Amino acid sequence: MLAAHVLVAVGWFGIVVAKLVLAVTAVTTRDQEIPGAAYVFMQVLDRAIFPPAALGTLLTGVILSVGTAWGLFQHYWIVAKLVLTLLVILSGVLFVGAWVQQATATASGPAADIVTRSDVGPASMLLICMAVAHLLMLGAATVISVYKPWGRIRPDRHDSV
Repeated sequence: MLAAHVLVAVGWFGIVVAKLVLAVTAVTTRDQEIPGAAYVFMQVLDRAIFPPAALGTLLTGVILSVGTAWGLFQHYWIVAKLVLTLLVILSGVLFVGAWVQQATATASGPAADIVTRSDVGPASMLLICMAVAHLLMLGAATVISVYKPWGRIRPDRHDSV
């Protein structure tokens, strides 16, 4: 189960990296056809690959915590990872899909060279910001996993002695 959790979490991180690369490419390219293609591919990642990776990470993490001595709500670091995971999932569901659609509409609008465009569309910039935020949250969850900071939520009597 640990190997499955690590594999699916690394895959999820990679998906977010790919989305960031696509978003930056769409905003910075001079080729007028690239942004539309980048957003279509981002939409595929967002709809077909992001959800199973996110849910797989969440599910394997919960199974690991419940099935081990760590417990799901016994240590602050596990709760922090759970919160970070849920924040990435919720922000992805609530915002990213709509922003990809808006960015796609902007990219397929009247053709203009990126150099002469004064506004690449707020959705495009929001996608970049959200991908960076998701990478930071997933990276923080990984660091928390490795170092397991903080203590138990309810310390045992013999832990404080």
